[in-house]
Amino acid sequence: MTLWKRAAFYGFGWAAKVIASMWLGTCRITEFGREVEDGFSEKHPGRGLLYASWHRGLFFVIYWFRNQNVVSIASASEDGELAAQAAKRFGWITTRGSSSRGGRQAFREMEALVRRGYKGGLVADAPQGPRFVSKLGIIYLAKRTGLPVIPVIWSADRCWTLKSWDRTIIPKPFSRIVALHADTPIQVPEDASRETCKRYRQQLDEQLNRIMYQTDHFFKTPGITDPRHVDVPNPVPLPE
Repeated sequence: MTLWKRAAFYGFGWAAKVIASMWLGTCRITEFGREVEDGFSEKHPGRGLLYASWHRGLFFVIYWFRNQNVVSIASASEDGELAAQAAKRFGWITTRGSSSRGGRQAFREMEALVRRGYKGGLVADAPQGPRFVSKLGIIYLAKRTGLPVIPVIWSADRCWTLKSWDRTIIPKPFSRIVALHADTPIQVPEDASRETCKRYRQQLDEQLNRIMYQTDHFFKTPGITDPRHVDVPNPVPLPE
């Protein structure tokens, strides 16, 4: 990468932070389910934990978990460099790699940091989908570290939906945002086989899709003050 390109990416990261902070600073954010995370941290001081979410909400997730030294993996591509620069400006730690280049090393670097007590987060259907179908990476990380995975999702009463593979959602200025942690963390046994890990992956998909439905329908359900009280059909309908 040339010096000029490095400078452009660096500038993009700071510009993204300033714009996103001003933009999202106009929104009213209400968070639910944080007690699950707080309870784990009280019982296991100094230990990290893991988060998983869908790629569609990455724009706000980076802001939501700002300045918490959360570790994540960014693609080794130039698009990944843009995301990494923006995330760093919000206090994230990024390791770089993808399935085609450096992915294993990036995973090991992330694992080492999580073992030291950092939080770790992955968008489970990254980098290119299919959307709402997680990869095994976060499950393997939970297995190797013994840390629980907490599914997290957000939605807004007013947002734009992009025509990207993940249907990225971006909250409009002055919108109301609801952010939700799942009630039940996913704990993967150290001796879990590949087939068992696949079942935990399916459990993660089900939890993420469930709380996604609850946050998406929270503002559409009169009289509901907590997204966890939104009734969820079985099977869970997915956004188009």
